[in-house]
Amino acid sequence: MGNNEIKVRIRFLGPAKDLIGCDEIVLALPEGSSVANAVSALLREFPKFSDRLNHYRFVVNFEHADEKTLLKDGDELALIPPVSGGSSEATVWVDVSPEPIDLTSLFAFVASPQAGAIVTFVGTVRELSHGKKVTALTYEAYEPMAKKELMRIAEEMLNRWQLCKVAIVHRTGTLSVGKISVAIVVSAPHRSDAFEATRYAIERIKEIVPIWKREHFEDGTSEWVEGKI
Repeated sequence: MGNNEIKVRIRFLGPAKDLIGCDEIVLALPEGSSVANAVSALLREFPKFSDRLNHYRFVVNFEHADEKTLLKDGDELALIPPVSGGSSEATVWVDVSPEPIDLTSLFAFVASPQAGAIVTFVGTVRELSHGKKVTALTYEAYEPMAKKELMRIAEEMLNRWQLCKVAIVHRTGTLSVGKISVAIVVSAPHRSDAFEATRYAIERIKEIVPIWKREHFEDGTSEWVEGKI
């Protein structure tokens, strides 16, 4: 290996592995290469990926990455295909929208003959916060990234527990007291998996999804709710 060259291990998972016919390869790239450079090299070597890679996510050394992420010698770049079922029917529904959340549609989506349990978490706007009366909450999202992070959470859930389907929907805009702000609906063969996965999802949403809320109070004041640093 020359002084201006790095070697990166490329991991292929799920359908990607079947396309290539192996679990991994090692790519030699110029020093200072990014994930985008690695993708370009992969497309030259495996042109069959050309209509698929734009739907894949990237993980470098087990951390979420994007095309601008720089690579170092010895890094591992994993290609994460979209999560799907064994047929054309999707197993995941995520959305970030100002539209009211339709729980009936979410229940219908997660229904499965393999499911022995469906667990639902619904977050609503509460009336009191730190002793002050709340009139409304405004949710603001970095929407494209928020949807990707919700999909990331759904994939984590499917990898950790035996689940049938997952639906996660979060609203944006200004919501009055009692309105539904977030819904998580999970179906699974066993209730313990459904309960644990649902609890995991809401905690992860608070950790990584770029959605912020502003509380509006009865006295006419308002303030952003700061996350933990």
